[in-house]
Amino acid sequence: MSDKTEAPTHRRLEDARQEGQVARSLELNTAVILLVGTLLLQGPGAQLVRLIKEMMVSVILMLPDFELTGTWMKDFAVQQVMTFVPVIGIILIGLMISGVSVTLIQTGFLWASKKIGFDFKRINPINGFKRIFSAQGLIELGRALLKLTLVGYVAYSFLNSHMQDILYLGNNDLASGVAEWSELALSLGIRVGSAYLALAAADYAFQRWRFMRSMRMTKEEVKEDFKRSEGDPFLRGRIRAQQRKIARSRMMSNVPKAKVVVTNPTHFAVALDYDADAMRAPRVLAKGAFHVAQRIVDIARENQVPVVQNVPLARSLYRMVEVDQEIPPEMYMAVAEVLAYVYRLNKPSSPQPMPANL
Repeated sequence: MSDKTEAPTHRRLEDARQEGQVARSLELNTAVILLVGTLLLQGPGAQLVRLIKEMMVSVILMLPDFELTGTWMKDFAVQQVMTFVPVIGIILIGLMISGVSVTLIQTGFLWASKKIGFDFKRINPINGFKRIFSAQGLIELGRALLKLTLVGYVAYSFLNSHMQDILYLGNNDLASGVAEWSELALSLGIRVGSAYLALAAADYAFQRWRFMRSMRMTKEEVKEDFKRSEGDPFLRGRIRAQQRKIARSRMMSNVPKAKVVVTNPTHFAVALDYDADAMRAPRVLAKGAFHVAQRIVDIARENQVPVVQNVPLARSLYRMVEVDQEIPPEMYMAVAEVLAYVYRLNKPSSPQPMPANL
């Protein structure tokens, strides 16, 4: 069996995508959600902290004056829930949008319908143990340890540098203590989230490298995929030949409509048409070389179309003008002389000799 050394083709990647196989890092989702959550706590979360402080203060102030009955506690709980729900809802919606956006960006807005459904292999304990005690399991274990080490070091460094502030929290009043505690927590969240995001970016690069490596193909698979994508080379050649035959047949059917055929005399032949009332310039109806040129000349003579020998003009028309295109301005003079000669030939009263430069 040949080694898979070739990069995957576009078709191979598209087939894998339809199966739901794409490069994706779950760590990137977690890192973005952690950072966005921290930032939301600094925005809408600031109002949440203020509401918590107000609730704690109000509870402490009301406790001496109110009897803690079930009805009072129920009404108080409902009131607090209605106060907190809008703020918490904004935070949860922001986290949901962040998670969904990161997933869609990684997968390229993939909707893998083939992956929808329940797969019993996922709950097979034997397959689970095989995944755990495999090379892939060891890689996942190493990644987890690396993640734990990095995040733990960042968190330890931050807490160690703010140890005095943390110990001093007990000397503050309740309101200032809660405010300072929330500020420290948010700073720690940004530090940890930033470090985790760097780790997640590296993990995504690794996941993409591993995915592209798993999609590699053998030389035979690349050839087979090319055949499926482009069609069999022999069949494509037959189709192109048939298309050329049809185009040539259509072109030959236009030769009788020409005003003149300019020849090389045997190498090239170009059929020209011109109607001063309907055309801006003469147009090429047909052209060909060698056998095709001879066939154009034969059809022209069969239909009493004048055939004029002009070596440089025939060569220039063949190389510079395509079928159904008008001639360029630099050829106007030479073609006009040929057409004038043809028009004089068509006058039975006084036939004129062909110009010497033709």
